[in-house]
Amino acid sequence: MVKTYRYIFGFLGIFLLLGFSLLGQERKGTISGHVTDVNHNALAGARVELQPNGYVVVSDAEGAFSIANITPGKYTLAVSYVGFKPFSKEITVDSGLTNIDASLDIEAVNEQVIVRGERERGEVEALNREMNADNIVQVLPAEVIVSLPNTNIADAVGRLPSVSLERDEGEGKYVQVRGTEPRLTNLTLDGVHVPSPESVRQVKLDAIPADLVDSIEINKTLSPSQEGDAIGGSVNLVTKRPGEQPFMSLQTMGGYTPVGLGGRLNEVDGTIGRRFGQEKRLGLLFGGSYDFNQRGTNDIEPGPGTNDFGTPGSPNIQPVFSGMDVREYTFYRHRYGFVGSADYKLGQASLFYLRGLFSHFLDYGEDWIYTPSVGTFVSPTTTLNDGATDYTHVVRRPQQRIFNVIAGANHSLGKTLIAYEVALGQGRSKGGFYSANFSGPSNVQYAIDTSHPFTPKFNQVDGSNIFDPANYTLGGPHFHFFKAISMATDNHIFERDLTGSISVTRQYALNSHFGAWEVGFKIRDAHKSQSYFEPTFDTNPPFTPLATLPTFTANTKNPNPGYYFGKYQLLPLTNFDKLLSYFNTNRSQFTEATDFEHFISDSNNYHTIERIIAGYVQNSITLGHFKVVGGLRIEGTQGSFVGTVANFSKLKNPAGDPIFLNDVLVPGEQTYTDFLPSVQVQYNINGTTNIRAAYGRGISRPNFSDLPPYQLFDQTHNPIRSTMGNPNLKTTHANDYDLLFEHYLKTVGIIEFGFFYKDLSDPIVVTQRTELIQTLPPPNPPTVVQIKQPVNLASGHIAGIEFAWQQHLTFLPGLLNRMGISANYSHTTSQTRFPAGNDPTNPNCPASPANPNGFCPNRTDAPLVRQAPNNWNFDVTYDKGPISARMGLTHNDRSIFAYNFQSVPPGGVHGPNGDIYYYPHTQIDAQVSYRLPHSHGVHLIGSFLNLNNEVFGFYQGSEQFPIQREYYSTTISGGLRWTSGSEVK
Repeated sequence: MVKTYRYIFGFLGIFLLLGFSLLGQERKGTISGHVTDVNHNALAGARVELQPNGYVVVSDAEGAFSIANITPGKYTLAVSYVGFKPFSKEITVDSGLTNIDASLDIEAVNEQVIVRGERERGEVEALNREMNADNIVQVLPAEVIVSLPNTNIADAVGRLPSVSLERDEGEGKYVQVRGTEPRLTNLTLDGVHVPSPESVRQVKLDAIPADLVDSIEINKTLSPSQEGDAIGGSVNLVTKRPGEQPFMSLQTMGGYTPVGLGGRLNEVDGTIGRRFGQEKRLGLLFGGSYDFNQRGTNDIEPGPGTNDFGTPGSPNIQPVFSGMDVREYTFYRHRYGFVGSADYKLGQASLFYLRGLFSHFLDYGEDWIYTPSVGTFVSPTTTLNDGATDYTHVVRRPQQRIFNVIAGANHSLGKTLIAYEVALGQGRSKGGFYSANFSGPSNVQYAIDTSHPFTPKFNQVDGSNIFDPANYTLGGPHFHFFKAISMATDNHIFERDLTGSISVTRQYALNSHFGAWEVGFKIRDAHKSQSYFEPTFDTNPPFTPLATLPTFTANTKNPNPGYYFGKYQLLPLTNFDKLLSYFNTNRSQFTEATDFEHFISDSNNYHTIERIIAGYVQNSITLGHFKVVGGLRIEGTQGSFVGTVANFSKLKNPAGDPIFLNDVLVPGEQTYTDFLPSVQVQYNINGTTNIRAAYGRGISRPNFSDLPPYQLFDQTHNPIRSTMGNPNLKTTHANDYDLLFEHYLKTVGIIEFGFFYKDLSDPIVVTQRTELIQTLPPPNPPTVVQIKQPVNLASGHIAGIEFAWQQHLTFLPGLLNRMGISANYSHTTSQTRFPAGNDPTNPNCPASPANPNGFCPNRTDAPLVRQAPNNWNFDVTYDKGPISARMGLTHNDRSIFAYNFQSVPPGGVHGPNGDIYYYPHTQIDAQVSYRLPHSHGVHLIGSFLNLNNEVFGFYQGSEQFPIQREYYSTTISGGLRWTSGSEVK
């Protein structure tokens, strides 16, 4: 780290001296001001040009701009903003400060003034910010976010070009930008890193209500001033801030999801902000959001595989389903959050600010799981009468919390802008799961109906009635490793980030060219830890029959005859509160499995520290039609971690569990320095057409939880499964190349087409390998163990094209001229290569001395995980008078969720033992609002989420081998929204 300090301060000193040497000694003037519309609303992203010398700047989020280093004299100040009439004014600049405010009028089309509602105004602002940005960026403003039923941030971001979603429980969860996995995308709040409440790097975006932010930016290329850990891109949440005009909004919604045990939803959002004082120097804003969503889910999770129906020497291997889970879910998710902003202006020169966001997500729910499983196959569709059934009731109580607060200041000193800030961020999760496990009949014969592979059925032929609660017992022989009762898991993950930064920007003129040097320094200190404990209990024989427990919510009939379109029957649903009451009053019937608790808990515990010290220098300069932004960022990383290795005896206790001996704390550390150069070139052809080219180098650090050494064993499978950490993981690096053509349309729109390529080194993947481990003392033979571990591969790449078209169709006749189109499409390909390895259980997979473990030689390459080849969005809008409507179609193609294929399994890579894929997902959403007459901005809203009841799930190898398929039905809601000053005319 000492070398890193030297590098940073050395480069900063050299470039500061170089930048200041270009400034000259002549006293120069400065122009500053604001760009607003006729109602004094700030216009962010406006292009401000000083003619004839061609100096160009862009207005910030408050509409403010500043041009320094101007030789005194007469000039023309020109302001352009898509959707508004150009502004031009003759001015005289002296050696002091000249203040000019530009008020822009709405552009007229065909001699008719366009009436812009909330969404249309947001679209206009986004286009201007994108057009005048130094880098390739997509902007999603709040007005567009709320025009569709986007419950959380992920749902909103998923509608942008080259973005796909990882979904969960009917909502978006993680974003995947340009075919990269979620870990490769950084999340920031006003440019400050947001800590994850989970053990992974990426932030679960369903924890943040969509209404809390003013806009969302996806930075697809990065400047040196931005954090480097964003190979896929950087998602920046821009907080709401007080404007020149008082602002207030309030929204309330109610709705229903008609599936299974689904129910109501409620939502309330509000924001209030204004500036105070005669000169409006003090600005205050506060916003809040709350939603409750009770959603049911119909879910089946089959278990595809293969079985050999041949004889020795004459194999006959065929695909089979060896069992499945039939799951009834109900979720009752609470999500609430707050956002606040306060700032104070010291004239035109300085601004002090305090901004923050708090979000809390209670991901509560229950599921009831009926599990038939095969003992011995006679054929792919018939079995012997040695099958079994189980029943499990799970209660989920995880909570997640995200908190970021930022304090800072900007000082404008003529040609120089100084900015500094400090930030505190926290990500926290706690809570976990309760579960009760019941053993059912063990003498069941099945006739397996695979006539439709998406809905395999295990029809009982012989044995005890599998739907009679009298045939199930709490605990019992089927649940040796799961135990009978698991109490509330105490799983506490916590990350605390402290960040401090300072930057200096100096404008200069080099002949007729206008530019700016910027140098900066940032340090982030992060601490992350996890403590895990799951209390578990065995049931003492004789086992208690389920039918004798006072646990049912209803009678013993099928609780949901319409479950999964009427294709499956459910067992009666148990009441977990009654189960806990029985447990607490009959403790003598239960024995705590203390050795097992250590076995499943201790190795999850770790503590990590990560300190990142970064410095950068960048220069931006306008050369005629060209604008070039380039520079170097240096990041030094020092990490240390302590993992827990739980040691167990080779012997077992009377319950059959490994005997716990002790925990050993194993430390480790990593220190490295990264040099991240970048350059971005923009060629402006005619004021509305840009060609952009960019190169940048990015990084992505390993997940916190992957570095500490640990090893977890799962003996419920054959072979035994083990998960291990890897303290030798390297940071992933990438060289990113971009080329983009964009043309902005006069009728408010854009057409753009781009190509990108990412060359990755040391990508991190989770691989599986098989080893022989001596789990029992000799002369017992070694045990076959299947090990899952994150490792670095040598290289990989992602290539893609993206297209976007957005336009208000004002040229159409009659009522059609109020329509609009927003469409985007992306296609990506990727590849990574696996090392050769061995499988001691497979004679066709020999050992390699250079790499004794890993994938077999036949698995040489594969697409990268989460890379979906085709993604598209197609939105249609209509705005006429008081009516504003939008329908959105979103498609995410299939992608690999996890590598599973290995060792030449029967059926090959597309067989039932292939990789685990997401199913493709196409969803239709719609929303319509009606502005009530004489209501001063009150809108009546109707909202429809997932109109086509699209399936969510996973499969292995090919779609006909599902391992999860679940449905959520359509969520219908309605409500009112009021916004002060909601229309601009």
